[in-house]
Amino acid sequence: MNPDTPADDASILYYDADYPSLEIGSACRDDVSALVRMGLLGDVGFYGEQAAAHGGPILELGCGTGRIAIPLARMGFAIWAVDVAEAMLDQLRAKLAAESPDVRARVRIIHQNAVDLDVPGLAASLVLLPFNLLMMQPDHDQARRTLAAAARHLTPDGRFALDIMNPATLPQEADSAPAPSQPRRNPRTGNPYIRHAQISAVNRRQVQHVTGWYDELLPDGGIRTTRFAFDWRMIDRADLAAMLADAGLVIDQLAGDFDGSPWTEDSRRIVAAGRRAP
Repeated sequence: MNPDTPADDASILYYDADYPSLEIGSACRDDVSALVRMGLLGDVGFYGEQAAAHGGPILELGCGTGRIAIPLARMGFAIWAVDVAEAMLDQLRAKLAAESPDVRARVRIIHQNAVDLDVPGLAASLVLLPFNLLMMQPDHDQARRTLAAAARHLTPDGRFALDIMNPATLPQEADSAPAPSQPRRNPRTGNPYIRHAQISAVNRRQVQHVTGWYDELLPDGGIRTTRFAFDWRMIDRADLAAMLADAGLVIDQLAGDFDGSPWTEDSRRIVAAGRRAP
């Protein structure tokens, strides 16, 4: 989320429905299909592999409602889960309440903006910046500062892992009209809903504005409409490498998907992992 996203924004209220977890709660075939459409299938497994290879403690920036943090805590890792949206962290707390005491004890929730992150005493073995976190910092300097903050909280031999969308595969021009999504079901209410989204053209700062609304069909036949809006900034491979270098971080693994497939200019995502520079 953008740092100023209000708690009643639909992108927060429908987050778990839009980005379903196959590890938390009951998953269905539609959930798998949704993750495939978004290019997110396998992200939890990828970050779990990074954790298994490099250990903890783990710092996750932009933890959201816990779709990565909770599975990693179940694996036995201590996690500092950071998010700027208190409403997202409230959803994480509600999920943790259903977990075992040892899992709950491994997750430390921190309400801070990753741009200015300050967690005294934390020296993480692994920092995660998943699911477009850097793109959700619309200002280039904010993204750079986020990476610098991540590096400050790493041990000298610490590692990082992240993923963003490849801008070469995203539309750059404005939509002529809002585009409806495929129908989904709200896991909290059981009601079907459709998301309507419209994008602006990418501006000179490489920022694109996304706005729209959700229509949820209520049992009485009425429709509940909730609006959303956010900005994200296009980050290509060269820009990402330069920002990481400025933060003292070096990419040593680059893939075009969470399955490790080689990155190409046509890859849907940029999935990167690396280390602090010597």
